[in-house]
Amino acid sequence: MWNRCTLLGLVSLVVILCVPYAHAVKPDVGKQNQASFSSRLQQKVDALIRKTPNKADLITVVVESNDYVRDIDGIRLSGGKLRHKYGKRHEIHIPINKLPNLKKRLNKGSNVRLPFPHMPVSVISQGVGIMGASDMHALSNSGAGVKIGVIDLQFTGYVNSQNAGELPASLSITDYTGTGLGGGDHGTNVAEIVHDMAPAAELYLAKVGSTLQLQQAMLDMQAAGVKIINHSVAWFGSNFYDGTGDVCGITNQAETGGILWVNAMGNSRMAHYLGSFVDDDINLQHEFSAGQNYNTVNLTQGSQVQLVLNWDDYPRSRIDYNLYLYNGIPGSGGSIVAFSDDTQSGFGDFPYEAIDYTPAASGIHYIVVSRKSTSTAKIPLTLFTTGPALGTQVTASSLVQPADCSSVFSVAAVNLNDNAEYFSSEGPTTNGLSKPDISATDRTVTSLSSSFAGTSGSSPHVAGAAALVLAQHSTYTPLQIRNQLISTAQDVSSTGYDYRTGYGRISLDADQDMVNHDADNCPINSNQDQLDTDTDALGNACDLDDDNDGLLDVFELAIGSNTLLVDSDGDGLDDLFEVSFDGDASLYTIGADLNPLSNDTDSDGFLDAADPLPIVYNYMDGDLAPLGNPDGIVNLADYVIAKRILNGDILPTDIELSHGDLYPQVLPDGKFTTSDMLIIYQRLLQ
Repeated sequence: MWNRCTLLGLVSLVVILCVPYAHAVKPDVGKQNQASFSSRLQQKVDALIRKTPNKADLITVVVESNDYVRDIDGIRLSGGKLRHKYGKRHEIHIPINKLPNLKKRLNKGSNVRLPFPHMPVSVISQGVGIMGASDMHALSNSGAGVKIGVIDLQFTGYVNSQNAGELPASLSITDYTGTGLGGGDHGTNVAEIVHDMAPAAELYLAKVGSTLQLQQAMLDMQAAGVKIINHSVAWFGSNFYDGTGDVCGITNQAETGGILWVNAMGNSRMAHYLGSFVDDDINLQHEFSAGQNYNTVNLTQGSQVQLVLNWDDYPRSRIDYNLYLYNGIPGSGGSIVAFSDDTQSGFGDFPYEAIDYTPAASGIHYIVVSRKSTSTAKIPLTLFTTGPALGTQVTASSLVQPADCSSVFSVAAVNLNDNAEYFSSEGPTTNGLSKPDISATDRTVTSLSSSFAGTSGSSPHVAGAAALVLAQHSTYTPLQIRNQLISTAQDVSSTGYDYRTGYGRISLDADQDMVNHDADNCPINSNQDQLDTDTDALGNACDLDDDNDGLLDVFELAIGSNTLLVDSDGDGLDDLFEVSFDGDASLYTIGADLNPLSNDTDSDGFLDAADPLPIVYNYMDGDLAPLGNPDGIVNLADYVIAKRILNGDILPTDIELSHGDLYPQVLPDGKFTTSDMLIIYQRLLQ
């Protein structure tokens, strides 16, 4: 069965080609579509050909083969070229005008479809510091020896990023689409963030546009020794967002092969609806709310959007739902502007419909979901838009593929202030599996963006963090890396696990002391006790002044004072004051400073804090000159000053008294007298 055109992010050719429904005319909703499969296929091919200037342009399709031997001949004879193969699925490039011949030449049980819809989940990143990667770098761990894969949809400008030093000069990059590496810089932004987090890791970049290309890229990376893959891409249509289907098969295989797959949760929280089909008024149209047979979306002129409808009837469906888009209220003047009404008959028919549409005018549009007949079962369905919010929305289970896969480390987004982003897709999966696993910062800077917002920006931070953990523990399995990152995560939302931020925001433990970056008061010095004597948020293990008394610990250790006490001797004077008493804080010398190890420096029975003359200057007795700044030498200048003090010409300060009061010699009397001057004269004669 021919399904529908792929979403934004495929090569530009395919995007241009995939708008065949925009001006289609369709009978009223509820009427059965009588057209046969072959005629509907022909209509879509004709529309593609009309919109393509070069009828020989190539298009990518997937053949789900029932008989490979016969089908490979049919593919070759119809002008198709096999590019990728996995199991029964074969991806081929074929000229658009050869599509009708392809279907005719395939085995009756084989199916042709376009790739599943997919889209990007849309300087040094601030996340490097926020999440503790800078701690790892400070400890010489930049991810050396680890290989990281970035599988994305577009890598425009990656060479410029290399030239600017934003990406490593040596990296591996492969185009699996056959259409070139350009189309946008989404993947380049993602790769820059990975490189910021783990600058020494080897990068393997791959551009894909289908699940078979995704499969091949993963297998090639696995063969090259890649241990971590980042995929900031959303896929639709492979499953009911319950961890099953083709895409999860790829990530499961990666995990089995020793690869940790890191994936963005998606940005669809406000652009999602989930509920069981309700048709109480029996008009074949789903009621999004009581009495309302439509949902709404506000579209912008010229901005392409895709609507994707899934229902819970995988892997092959006989339940037939259809999807319609109106430019006004249905039944009240609105007209159908786009639709998708493929027949689900049980063989090769996936339970999804998708519309690509570029509005000619801005305004509210109306979405209708219908069932084929009253006998068509009413089961759970989900509706996504690729950007604009839905009028009736359900935020729960708004995650995209492959973030729903158990083998994937799913990443939600928080902003620079650790608030959960309003758009970040929410868990759980539709079958109740807890997602997301973790969250990380977005809105960070790259060389291409001043604010790279979305879970696309969060996911590569986690991939880079995983590489740093693997570099630290080279034998870790994907599960051990996940557990390590979860165990150190910083809780940023409701206490414990939640469906918005998972187990919390990434916060590395570089020094491996079981305290994460956010809580660690010495993030690069192991200190499990987190002792912080002076409560300055800097632990003793890395604080140069543990007691915050102004004296470096190395100095206090040298003089014997207590590094954990501001007043080592308990005399009421801070250690800094005592060693700085003579104005020289850089030198501690007993006799020049107060003694921080003795509460009575001069042993006169008075505590230093209450002693009017607390210091005995034995080695400097009689040294008065120069006035106010003795030079340590007793000479004639000192005698002259002593005589002037005695004559009353100079009023002695504490400095002169402490240096000139020498009598009685055992216990000076605190006065400057003739006896003191005579002792100075005697020392001058010595």
